[in-house]
This record gives sequence, C-alpha cells and structure tokens, in this order.
Amino acid sequence: MKFIYQNSKNEFILNIYVKTNSRSQEILEPHDDNYLTVLLCSKPIHNKANKELLNMLKDKLKISSAQIVILSGLKKSNKKIRITFKKNTTIPELKQKLFS
Repeated sequence: MKFIYQNSKNEFILNIYVKTNSRSQEILEPHDDNYLTVLLCSKPIHNKANKELLNMLKDKLKISSAQIVILSGLKKSNKKIRITFKKNTTIPELKQKLFS
C-alpha cells in the first residue's frame, strides 16, 4: 500500500492523515491508499495532537521515543512519520501491529 514505504529492512515511512478533536482514539483501515487515517482526542494546540499521535503509535508498535520521528507536517493534518525498528520487520508485520 502507498501509505507505507519501506526504506530499509527496519525503517518505514508512514503517510498519515490526522483528525483531531475526535471522540475516540483509533487507527482506521485505509480506504484511500495514500494516507492512513488516525483519530485523536486532542486539539491541535500547543503540539498536543502530535504528542498524542506519537504516544499512540509507540504503544501500538512497542517502540521507544527515539525510534519514531515526525519528518513533515508538524502543523498540518497530513504527516510523514519515520519508524525505525531494532530488528528486521516486514510491511505485513507492521500492518498487523497497527490494526490489532
């Protein structure tokens, strides 16, 4: 799928569309191949939504703060995020962790 790009055996780029101020916090199955939609409870004020997004992905993927970085889109709804795993990971494994 186009919302996940694999740079190396353990590094991925995710294209994410963020909807803030939602009732729940969840990752939706992609209906548009270009972006993964993530619902967040926080408002996009004082970087709260970005922090919530990073914490949510860290918890889902069981990675540390040093392994996840917002590359672009700090003040926009469309974001590019780099995720680096310590061991080799495949796209199906990443999808399983995201949607479970």
